Amino acid sequence: KREKTGKGATRKYRAEGWIPAEFYSSRDENLHLLLKGADFENVISHVHGLVNLKIEGEKKEYPCIIKELQLEPIQGKILHADLFGVKSGEKLIVNVPVSLQGTAAGVKSGGILEFLLRELEVECLPKDIPEFLPIDVSQLEVGDSIRVKDLSLENIKILDDPNETILLVEHSKIAKEIEEIDEALEAEIGEEE
Repeated sequence: KREKTGKGATRKYRAEGWIPAEFYSSRDENLHLLLKGADFENVISHVHGLVNLKIEGEKKEYPCIIKELQLEPIQGKILHADLFGVKSGEKLIVNVPVSLQGTAAGVKSGGILEFLLRELEVECLPKDIPEFLPIDVSQLEVGDSIRVKDLSLENIKILDDPNETILLVEHSKIAKEIEEIDEALEAEIGEEE
């Protein structure tokens, strides 16, 4: 547990390799914590979703999710973490990254894949929090898109607008320009006739 709070103490903790953190919960008391920098960064790189928080000197474990990380803008080091305590039978709302699987057929034939929504807000039980939401794009041709309503996931409710586009495959800029030139030439030829 963190004994001191405030800017001066926080700077000192960071200089010593600690990451200041806050643990929030609707059932337990809020706690000011210090996380071992290297250990926490290792956990972040391997775990997504539910984490069991162990506090030095306590037997109790706190199941929680990493709600927010504050990062140093240049080097990307973690400056602060907010952890949110969860109860096993209680649904949560979390953001989950979207992971594209495969290469779109339309991209192979010269199109461009526009990846618009890189994470989705979902509601589910803590045990059902996915590491990522996989989307197979291999069958998509130029002009095809995937919207939120096209996804169906077991035990997970997606809260984003159902009509919002996650990704689409469209003509490349060059193909669009050629198409526009062709249309202009056809219109010009049509006027001359």
